[in-house]
Amino acid sequence: MATQSYANEDSSQQQVRWFKTLQFLLIALLASTAFLTGDGPAVSKGMTSWSVMSFTILGSLWGVFHLRFSNVRYRVDWSSFLLCLTVLAMLVSMLSHFGAGDFRAGLNSWWQWVAYAVGFMLCLQLLNSPQVIRAVVAVMLAIVVAISSIGIYDSLVRIPQVRAEYFQGNDQQRVTMLREAGISDVRVGSPSRYHFESRIQSPEPHVTFALTNSLAGFLAPWFTVLLFTLLNQKQSPHGKAEFLKFLGLAGIVAFCLILTKSRAACCAIGLSVLVGGVLLKGYRSAALKAGGILAAIGVIVFGLGIATHRLDSKILTEAVKSLSFRMEYWESSTEMAVDHLWTGVGPGNFRDHYTFYKQVGASESIADPHNWLLEILTSYGLPVLVLLCLAMGVAFLRVLKSEPPDEERGKQGPGLSANQVYLAGGIGCAFGLAVDQFSYAFIPLSVFYVALPGFAIVIFLLQDWVERGQLHSHHILLAFVCWTINLSVAGGITYPGVAFTGWLLLGLSLLSRSNKDLFGVESRSNDQRVLSRRQRWIMMVFMGALPIAAYVTFHRPVTTVDYQLLHANYDLSQNNVSRAREHLQEAINADPTNIDAYLQHAHVLFMLLSEERSTRLYEEYKTLVDQVLALNPNSQTSYELFSQQALLLYDRFKQPEDLSRALAFVKRESELYPTNAYVFARMAICQYFQGDWEASLGAHEKALSLDKENPHLEFKLSNRRLCEVEFAGWTGQKIFFEKIDESVEQSLRFLRNKRKQQ
Repeated sequence: MATQSYANEDSSQQQVRWFKTLQFLLIALLASTAFLTGDGPAVSKGMTSWSVMSFTILGSLWGVFHLRFSNVRYRVDWSSFLLCLTVLAMLVSMLSHFGAGDFRAGLNSWWQWVAYAVGFMLCLQLLNSPQVIRAVVAVMLAIVVAISSIGIYDSLVRIPQVRAEYFQGNDQQRVTMLREAGISDVRVGSPSRYHFESRIQSPEPHVTFALTNSLAGFLAPWFTVLLFTLLNQKQSPHGKAEFLKFLGLAGIVAFCLILTKSRAACCAIGLSVLVGGVLLKGYRSAALKAGGILAAIGVIVFGLGIATHRLDSKILTEAVKSLSFRMEYWESSTEMAVDHLWTGVGPGNFRDHYTFYKQVGASESIADPHNWLLEILTSYGLPVLVLLCLAMGVAFLRVLKSEPPDEERGKQGPGLSANQVYLAGGIGCAFGLAVDQFSYAFIPLSVFYVALPGFAIVIFLLQDWVERGQLHSHHILLAFVCWTINLSVAGGITYPGVAFTGWLLLGLSLLSRSNKDLFGVESRSNDQRVLSRRQRWIMMVFMGALPIAAYVTFHRPVTTVDYQLLHANYDLSQNNVSRAREHLQEAINADPTNIDAYLQHAHVLFMLLSEERSTRLYEEYKTLVDQVLALNPNSQTSYELFSQQALLLYDRFKQPEDLSRALAFVKRESELYPTNAYVFARMAICQYFQGDWEASLGAHEKALSLDKENPHLEFKLSNRRLCEVEFAGWTGQKIFFEKIDESVEQSLRFLRNKRKQQ
């Protein structure tokens, strides 16, 4: 009997160690998501493969934990089940577009949603006590305040320095900065240079995020948590001191939010306060207090923005203009959704389809519709949108109808201490920054030296609240409401740094409504159960298969291609073309669905064709071009690129085949982008070269008509060139009637004059 008792005690200790390890890893991964820089296109490229692998591996370890310890309770939750069902439905939508879009982009995007579902499920299963939940919130608030501090510095100091360096330098220095930013068309007035100069003239920070609106979308929900928490008078015996701490932290985040000039985020915060006053019983007085504090903080930080010359009247006067742009996006996206109602256009393929629906006067070709409902609807279809709304709605109603629990009652099950949670958060920050530096290095290294000390300072300020404070589920739910409202105008539900915040908040709001834990301590509900051995094996097989499938279909091909492309670029910089081609071919072999490898290999062959148009080299080049277009037959940008290359080949070698290909490509462009004057202008020129005067005249008139309707100066034909990409080996070559820096409009005028002369 004594031996059996010792064995049970040892097993119990192992179970606790397993549980704490899983908790630690989950918190570290959640903290690292704030440093995932990618937007939608970056996710499509596979930029978050390390994060996805980490979440799926942790999910498989959780499956092993359940299989090894049979008394572990499983938390049954309908919202988690519906989210998993949503992800499975997304897979159906993604597979249904195989061969009709960018399959690699779709697969990468789908795996990111798998990570969201696994992360949400693990939050519900592993965060088992109010103190752990408060510590997790403290970790995220520390990250938010640290990032906000960096954003304030960037807006007030670093961005003005970059702007001064660019505009006060000479032409050569400006060209160098443009090329370092990846801009090939450095001509004054070109669209790419115009957007670069517009961006550096804008003081809005983005810190670890690709876009300033994404930064605002990350900050706004956590600011809402700060706002409602500082109103909670029961949070500590030292209520006044805690109030001042939260007020100071909220002020820092609010100032950074104001500097982003995100009107959507600010409105989302205000509306979430209003929702709290309307829907939650007993919250009307709290909503009034929150509104008063919000107004006071807003006046102060707005005044600071005016004093530091970061804000002006345009933040209000341009609101209507910004909303009009959104309306254009939503109108075109709605048309797209109606045409692809049941399965969408496929994840990662919105941009390629948007050009077909884009209005003539719309400002840009967007990568997402800036509305999370339309984003899901256009990418995956109506069934997926309904399932996702059900997953959110079930959780929302469950928290809404619950009463905040008495947190001091009952013994808590085993879990991490507050200090261990802080350590996990710090390691997660370091992990997120390290992954970025070792892969894409989009985040400045200075963030590393500022974020960790800032993180530690905020943790020190919040530790008393974590130990003795309170955090109501309704407060976190209102932060989730803020998240959804902001995404309804700004978009970003597929952006990892923004999306994980929403799913974490929803999970924490569900957990904060009771004291239940996996070990059955003080469990007063039937939403936890011990699974049968068969159920645990099924779970283990499913969760164990996820990291294997993610590695084979996602992580390995993406990282291998990135590795080979990196070496190919290095070899090209050393003029070792043959070795670069070997790396590019290895990249193609590693992932036959990755367009980038084919595209870069085609560029290398095009560079070699500038020296000699050998039959073998030309056939290889044609094969690669055809493969790129076959992998994504709806990519207008690919057709534009290859039509320009074909026109340059025709101008150099005068082969009719090149002209025929250029015309075929640009005609396909006109089908994919029927409101683009630039496309029809190039079509007119190709038809002129082919001797089809009537068709050329028709395309000419169409181009001028569309150009007249376009209100955006940078996209006017007077600021466009026939070939806007500087191809290696072809630098400086002009189409034979094109003068230096001659615009497309001038080229069309040349054609008109020549027509009159004949």
